[in-house]
Amino acid sequence: MRSRSGDDIGFDGNPSASGRPAIGTLDCDGPLVVQALSSMLELIREQLGMDVFFVSEFVDGHRVFRHVATAPSMGIIHVGDSHTMEDSICQQVLDGRVPNLAHDLRVLRTRQPLPEVTKPIGTHISVPVVMPDGSIYGTLCGFAVERTVDLTERDVKRLEVAAQATARVLAQAAGHQAAG
Repeated sequence: MRSRSGDDIGFDGNPSASGRPAIGTLDCDGPLVVQALSSMLELIREQLGMDVFFVSEFVDGHRVFRHVATAPSMGIIHVGDSHTMEDSICQQVLDGRVPNLAHDLRVLRTRQPLPEVTKPIGTHISVPVVMPDGSIYGTLCGFAVERTVDLTERDVKRLEVAAQATARVLAQAAGHQAAG
């Protein structure tokens, strides 16, 4: 039996009628991809002192959690879970309404509307995962629950490099040549 706490949840892999992956599927869920991205996320999470880090994919107006690393006591999100884009902060980060690094979303919430699911989040960091063809796959995000973490713009730059590496791994796993 597989645990819901890792990236080893099976998906059927069948595309939807539109030819795009259904919300419950993974395009690049081979064991080497899962292992590589899971290890990277756990390393980033530990190094930045965050509670959760994940790679999401945008599918049919939803943010779908594809790879997740959480602190041992934080079973907040699981691979395959999804929300509409309106119910996530991802779209607001991509649109520039929320910065890539928000030191405390609880403070930001007093100045602008944020999705309800972000209520317990303190520090939040997010960058887009841009595929070699220029399309946005999703985001590489991390957050701390009910606390803040001292991160800087240098951490955002490091996360952008990790997002580029993520895009290359996903593109190569899908059989696409990664741009050099």
